[in-house]
Amino acid sequence: MLQEEEEVSRQETVSSRETVSPQETDGSSVAERGRLPGINKYFPLVTSLVCAALSVIFLKTGLLSLFFLVPLGYVIIISGSFMPIFIIATIANITLIIVQSFFKLDISDMLIEMLYLTTVLFGFTWIMGGKFMRTAYRFVIASSVCAVIFLIFINSPNSAFFEMFSKTIEDLFGNGADSEIRVKNLLFTQTFTPARLTELAKMFLLRGGALISMFFLFFVNRQVAISVVSLVKRQKIDRGLAAFYAPANAVWVLSGALATIVLAGIFKMNIFAILAWNVFVVCAIIFLAQGAGILTYWMSLRSNAFRLIINVLIIVVLFSPLNSFAIAALVLLGIIDNWRPFRIAKSA
Repeated sequence: MLQEEEEVSRQETVSSRETVSPQETDGSSVAERGRLPGINKYFPLVTSLVCAALSVIFLKTGLLSLFFLVPLGYVIIISGSFMPIFIIATIANITLIIVQSFFKLDISDMLIEMLYLTTVLFGFTWIMGGKFMRTAYRFVIASSVCAVIFLIFINSPNSAFFEMFSKTIEDLFGNGADSEIRVKNLLFTQTFTPARLTELAKMFLLRGGALISMFFLFFVNRQVAISVVSLVKRQKIDRGLAAFYAPANAVWVLSGALATIVLAGIFKMNIFAILAWNVFVVCAIIFLAQGAGILTYWMSLRSNAFRLIINVLIIVVLFSPLNSFAIAALVLLGIIDNWRPFRIAKSA
């Protein structure tokens, strides 16, 4: 009897995951799942050119530079293909870089910038329109490769990234309008000098910071592109994080990475520590997404008024000192979901 109950429970869990998470079984991209009738009869060349131009303009505009991939994501979703979009966007950006390099007369800096931007463009377009692989895996691969190129780019001899960072620190804490601010700045700068903060920034970027920035860039642009298409087409094309499940063995990879971090710290093996930290960050992001998916699923079962209140509380928490605890709680919730599924539909 007990075996029969366990079998029924197992079947309910599998059935629930198949219902809630199509990504777990087919791994299709948004471009495939979001196709609307008649949208792929021809390749939208004019739309692609316009979106590529918008991407270049956004990239060169201060506040909009974070969203320079959104136009590309939009046209990939409505066309269902990513390679033509990647080629058009790459040609447009490389042409602009070459034109700008004529004024700088710096070929080496131009080549590394072209490599970085091309890698980012391919990574994002592949995430949006790639096939035969789960979106989560495409995120991990694209973000990892782009993070490596980004680290090479900012550490190249001609890069002024860390010099600008150090100068910004000096500008922020070098002066004060009154005596109280000057005293606080003096106490801070005595503890954390610009050189010390620059070293901490380098350590953070090497130990997962660059990877986090790539994940953030791709995720934000992907979500905004999906939202824009849903708004324009008046049709929801993606279930978002509510349908996301972490890969089955991710929790064991997380445990192995954590153990490696501890051992590498004991035996002073910096290379292994850096690699383990990056693996740990990838797994933590995956479980953060799963925890956020559980929260989104729970909210979908509540009333609109309740969801509004929760959304306001989430925004307040994210911009408060409690944000680290909230993020850690979501990661822990995502990990627990491996043994105690929270998104099983209750039978009537």
